[in-house]
Amino acid sequence: MAFEVKKAKRQRRPLKINLEGVSGSGKTFTALRLAFAMRRAGIGSKIVVADSENESAGLYDGVTMDGETWVYDVCPMPHDKQNPSGYAEAYEYLVSQGFDIIIGDSLTHAWYGAQEIVDRYAQANRNDKFGGWAKVTPQQRHMLATLTDGRAHFIGTMRVKSEYERVENDKGRATMKKVGTKTDQREGAEYEFDCVARLDRGDTPTEHVISIEKVRGCTDMDGARGVNPGPDFWAPLFRWWLSAEAVVSPDEAARQRIAAAKSLAELKAAWDATPKV
Repeated sequence: MAFEVKKAKRQRRPLKINLEGVSGSGKTFTALRLAFAMRRAGIGSKIVVADSENESAGLYDGVTMDGETWVYDVCPMPHDKQNPSGYAEAYEYLVSQGFDIIIGDSLTHAWYGAQEIVDRYAQANRNDKFGGWAKVTPQQRHMLATLTDGRAHFIGTMRVKSEYERVENDKGRATMKKVGTKTDQREGAEYEFDCVARLDRGDTPTEHVISIEKVRGCTDMDGARGVNPGPDFWAPLFRWWLSAEAVVSPDEAARQRIAAAKSLAELKAAWDATPKV
């Protein structure tokens, strides 16, 4: 393939968002609330959760939030699919079923599955973990490339390893607080997402604090912080996305070329460029 230089153009490529946080920080709930806010804003239409958390995503069915009662689909992830290849396979399947807002809850299980593959390989091959990683690393790269492709919006969740630290509460008394440290996924996995948000527990059990650690393009979201993030928190990201030029699908582009043809030669060229099933 020859190289091509062209003018940069911002288009509505699907949103790829990663929510990371300690246990109890509100990852699943925030992911669902974000998905429904996206749909109300006209960003995607069909929501599904690829659920590896023992079908816990279904517990939020029927919740009424932001003036809407949540009705959505779930796709439980069998244990033998909880690995990089299985997550890529699930995404392919869900896209083929017409889902365009896919929540992966949780990508940490793909990482656990990858480690299990390495361990099994090492046990069968004289403790050769290097050979195991040689098998898993391409699968991990393929998973991330698939989840961040241009076919659907994707909201991933990742657990964060936690520890406790001593802090002072609002009354000046010392207390222990659970804080997050390192994301429980392969190092660098979060780099593949356009928006990465860290969730933490607040000062009360009902508070979930969010901070945007990284965002591509939408400067209004850069470094944003909030509590219990809802539609207002995500509004700058939605406005930015909707202000971009709509992406024309290959089929629609082919129809436009055929309709614009003014000669048999142009019609033939348009037909030759049409995607073939």
